[in-house]
Amino acid sequence: MQVSHRSLLLGLATLLVVSGCDINSPWGSSSSGTAYGAASVTGNTGGTGGSGTGSTTSPKGGVGAESGTTGTDDTVIATPSSSSVSVAVGSSQTASITFTSSDGRSITGFGVSGTLGLLPAGWSGPTTFTCKLVMAGSACVLNLTYAPTAADSGSLVVNYIYVDNAGLSKVPGGSVTISYQAIPQNNVAATAMPSGQINALVGSGMQSVSVNFTSDSSNATLDAAITQLTLSTNLTALPAGWSATSAETAQGFSCAIVTTGNGCQLLLSYQPVAAGRGVLTLTYTYVDDSGASRSGSLNVPYAATSSNNVVATSSPAGQINAVEKTGSQAVAIDFNTDDGRAASRLILTSSLSALPAGWHSGSTSFSCGSVSTGNGCQLALTYAPTALGSGMLALTYAYDDDAGNQQTGTLNVPYAATTNDNVVATPSPSGQINAVVGQGSQNVGVVFTTDDTRLATALQVTSDLTILPAGWSGPGTFSCSTVSTGSTCRLDLSYTPMGYTTPGTLMVGYSYKDNAGQTKTGTFSIPYRATTNDTIAATPTPPSLAVIIGAPTPPTPVTIAFTTSDGYPAIGVPSTSNALTITSGLNPLPPGWSASSTTFSCLTVSDGTVCQLPLTYAPAAVTSGVQTLMLGYSYVNDAGFANTGTASINYRAMSNDSVQGAPNPSSLLNVPSGTPATVTLSFTTSDGNPATSLMLSASPPLPAGWSLPSPPSCTTVNGTAATCQLTLTYQPPAATSGVQTLMLGYSYINNAGQPGSGTLSIPYSAI
Repeated sequence: MQVSHRSLLLGLATLLVVSGCDINSPWGSSSSGTAYGAASVTGNTGGTGGSGTGSTTSPKGGVGAESGTTGTDDTVIATPSSSSVSVAVGSSQTASITFTSSDGRSITGFGVSGTLGLLPAGWSGPTTFTCKLVMAGSACVLNLTYAPTAADSGSLVVNYIYVDNAGLSKVPGGSVTISYQAIPQNNVAATAMPSGQINALVGSGMQSVSVNFTSDSSNATLDAAITQLTLSTNLTALPAGWSATSAETAQGFSCAIVTTGNGCQLLLSYQPVAAGRGVLTLTYTYVDDSGASRSGSLNVPYAATSSNNVVATSSPAGQINAVEKTGSQAVAIDFNTDDGRAASRLILTSSLSALPAGWHSGSTSFSCGSVSTGNGCQLALTYAPTALGSGMLALTYAYDDDAGNQQTGTLNVPYAATTNDNVVATPSPSGQINAVVGQGSQNVGVVFTTDDTRLATALQVTSDLTILPAGWSGPGTFSCSTVSTGSTCRLDLSYTPMGYTTPGTLMVGYSYKDNAGQTKTGTFSIPYRATTNDTIAATPTPPSLAVIIGAPTPPTPVTIAFTTSDGYPAIGVPSTSNALTITSGLNPLPPGWSASSTTFSCLTVSDGTVCQLPLTYAPAAVTSGVQTLMLGYSYVNDAGFANTGTASINYRAMSNDSVQGAPNPSSLLNVPSGTPATVTLSFTTSDGNPATSLMLSASPPLPAGWSLPSPPSCTTVNGTAATCQLTLTYQPPAATSGVQTLMLGYSYINNAGQPGSGTLSIPYSAI
C-alpha cells in the first residue's frame, strides 16, 4: 500500500506532539523504519555513523555520529510581528509569532511548551498550539490577542520544543519574548498581508505585501484619531529584493490620519534575485490622540525559495467590515501560485464548521486538485455579524509544490462589525442667534458627533462657506477625517451684521461615511436675527390736559403710544415674554383718571401702532394747579437688553369763574381839600378758585387828586379778600362842585385761563 506524503507527515506530527511519544526518538522507540519520501533508514546501536536517502525536506536519519539518522541540525526561528505591544485600555491588538526553520528544511514535532491557558492578564489565545511541520513557509503562526482592561506592563514569554531535521529533539527548544504595555492613549498597530513569512521564487517570483496601519481601538469611540504617521525606515535602502512604489520611494510614506479602516496602507513587493532569508523591520512614528509623539515597528520575515508557493489573498483586501445584524459582506479567498507554475492537491486545513462568530461558508471542506494563476481556486465566505466585535480570521492550508514537496500557508483576514450610524450637527448656542448691530460678533460652534458614539469618517461641509448670508463668516472649507464623540470635530462660524435684517435661517449641508462605510448626507440650520440696541419712548396724545369743569364735565380720552427709537420691533426675550410692562402709576390712578384695566403690557413694541395704552380724564373737582400723571414701565429692547422708562402727562381741572371788586369805604367819600384819604379795593373770585393777572385801569386822565397804587395789579386772586387788595389815594386840591364818581376798570385771567374784566365806581366829593 502506498502512503501519501501528507498522511505520513500528519500522522508523525500527531504521534510526536499529541500522543506523548518519546520526543528524544523522533519516530518512536524503533531504530529502523521508512522515512518521508520512501527513504530507507537503517540504524545501528553503535551510533558511529548512519545512512539514509530521501527528500531534503524530510527527516532522514542523523548527522555526525548520531545513530541511524541523517539530515541537518537546524533550529526553529521565532519572529514576532512586533517585539513590543502597546495597547489602549479597552482596545485590543493581535500579535503574531511566525515560526520557521533556520535552513528552510522541515522540522517536526513542534509545540508550545507550558500552558497557554495561563497567559498574563489581558492576553488570550489557543489553549494549546502545535505545528505538524515547520519549514520556510508561513503556516506555523501563533496569533495571540492583547486586550487589557486596566493599565499594566510586563513581558510575555512563549517557550517551544521541536524535533529538528536531523531527528534530534530540542527540549527546551527556544523561546520568544514580547514586552507589552496597557496605556490610556490610542496606538497604531501595523499588520502585513499576507501574514507570516513572505516567500518568493528566486529570479521569477514576486510577492506583493500590503502593510496596514490602523488604530488599535476596537470600539472606535475616541474623540480624535491618530495623526502624522510617518515611516522612519528608508524605503530606498530596503533589504535585497524588497521595493516600494516609485512615489513612496521618492517622497517617503506618511498618513495624516490613522483610523480603524484600511486607508493607511503601504504597498511593498518582494522579488528576490538570490537565495536568502531575513527579517524586514519597518519603524514608524505618529502622534496619538493625546498629542504625544509615539513610535512602533513591524517585523516581516521573508525567504527566497527555489520552488513555487501558493499565495492566498482576500477580496476585498484589508479589514473586512459589515454592519451588525443587518449587513453582509461577501469575501472571496483566491489561491494562486507566485510563479505561474502549477501546484497540486491544495486542501484547507482550517475547519470551516468552526469559523469565528459572524463568518459562514457554504461547505464544510475546501480543496483544489490544481492551483496556478487565475484558475478559479476560490473559497467563498460571508461575514454577517450579529453583534459588535472584531478579530482575525486565520485560514491554514496545505499543498504540493511543482517539485512534489508538501508546503503549507496561512492567510489572516482582519474583520470588524460596524454600525450604520448617523452624524449629528449641534450648534452652540442653540436656538435663534441674535447679534446687535455695531456691537461685535456672535460666535457659533457647530459640533459634529455620531448618534451611537462609534466612528464615522470623511466628513466634509458640502455647502459653499464663501457665500454665506450677509453678516455670516467662517472657513472657506471644512472637513474632519473622523467623527465620534466629544468636540474635536467643530465648525466655527461668526455672525456680525452690518445693519438690521428680518429674521432668517442659515442652512448648511454636509456628507460623511458612517461606521459601515456608507456615504450619507445631513444638514443643520441656524435661525438668526440682526438686532439694535434701541430704546422705547412713551408719547401721550394729547401731550397735556386743561379741563374746565362743567355740569356735567365730559370725559377726555388720552392715548399713550409706545414706540422704539429706530422703529425696529422689540419682541421680548424669549418671544413668549412681554416686551413692555407698566410697573407703576396705573393702580391706583390719580382722581379723575380711569383705565380699562389695572395692568398693561405688550408682546411687541415698534412704530407706535401696536402698543397703545388708552386712558380717560373726567375730573370732579378743580386741581391745585398743574398736576403730572407718572407711569413707570420696563421693557426688553430689540437687542434683548432690559431697560426702564417713564410716561408723563401734565393735567389740570379748572373752573370758568369771575372776579369781583369792592371798595372800602363803600359809601360817599367826603374829603376836605388838601387832606389825603385812602380807599382800599378788595378783589375775590366767584367760587374761591384762583384767578391771575388782575390789573387796574382808568381812562386818563384821573380826576384831580386821585392816584393809582404802584403797581396797580395782583398776581393772584382767590376767595379771600386779603389776597388781592389795592389802595387808592385821594387828596383834593380844592373843593368840588357836588358829588363826583371815579370809574375804574380791571382785567384778569380766570381759573379756566379765560380773560375777564369788570368795573368799580367810587363816589367822592371835596369839601
